[in-house]
Amino acid sequence: MATLDQLSDEQRAIIELILQQGQSYDQLADSLGMPESRVRELAREALVRLAPITARGVEEDWRGQLADYVLGQQSGPESTATRGHLRRSEAARSWARSLLDSLDGLYGDGLPSIPDGERGRMGRAPVPAKPPGDAQPRRLAPSSDAVGRRRLLTAGGVLALILLGLLVWPIGLLTGDDDEGGSEQASGQEQAGGGDGSAAGIAVIAEQDGRRQVIVQAANLPPTQRGQAYEVWLYNSPRDARSLGAQVTDQRGTYQGAGPLPDDYRRFRFVDVSLEPIDRNRAHSGQSVLRGRVGRLRQAPANVRRGQPAILGQVVLTPPQG
Repeated sequence: MATLDQLSDEQRAIIELILQQGQSYDQLADSLGMPESRVRELAREALVRLAPITARGVEEDWRGQLADYVLGQQSGPESTATRGHLRRSEAARSWARSLLDSLDGLYGDGLPSIPDGERGRMGRAPVPAKPPGDAQPRRLAPSSDAVGRRRLLTAGGVLALILLGLLVWPIGLLTGDDDEGGSEQASGQEQAGGGDGSAAGIAVIAEQDGRRQVIVQAANLPPTQRGQAYEVWLYNSPRDARSLGAQVTDQRGTYQGAGPLPDDYRRFRFVDVSLEPIDRNRAHSGQSVLRGRVGRLRQAPANVRRGQPAILGQVVLTPPQG
């Protein structure tokens, strides 16, 4: 049985965002900038990889439907049909239980139920019903609506793949043009995270095919608990801030995420990271944990090839003073 750490960055990020933040395939497709069919395919392949031995005993036509059920992507007739198949198929129940063992720590509102098998029937085993088609998935988790108050910040393992060769970023040239806030001068090459164990991070602004993205890495943050997320903002004050999206940390307090840079970014002085409750209040909580000054961006080189990212600026993020 594989573990989450053995999945690809894309697969692991998708599974974590589905289970921890109640996202549906179509929501993730919008957030990650990829077709919904590809999100579904990556999620299903990830679950097969997590429990490949028990997956082999499941009819291939049913694996996708069972994966969708375990990930909370079914409701109504789809969910009823899948539960019926689980009652009829011991192999399906075995695979589903193996998956729940692997994913137990990620579920926010309890595990999906696996029905007991049919008993007391004699004669031939029932013929499995035809699996339902890939209808538009719907969310089941009650927490999904609460989580939806904060727009998703793409997991760093997905969108930050465009910067795969730049995961250790040079931060000798910062975008800030004065010493106020978090724009302290640095030299050489550093990774996000303070060497003394204090929280620190970096926001890199990159452009690819005309689209500007903010990629944020941070380390040594207090790990998020259930009902919490760290939100990235373009920031002047708690009452004048533009959310770029929210994301959770891993158990070590490492944070990665990426989101689009809005056109009016110039009116904001800082990139800010705050700890937020997952609720329906979209306002900044005032609990800033990291901040850095935004400066002028460089122009992308004219000779950048299609599909190649260009770094336009960097912002060092440190705990705000005062």
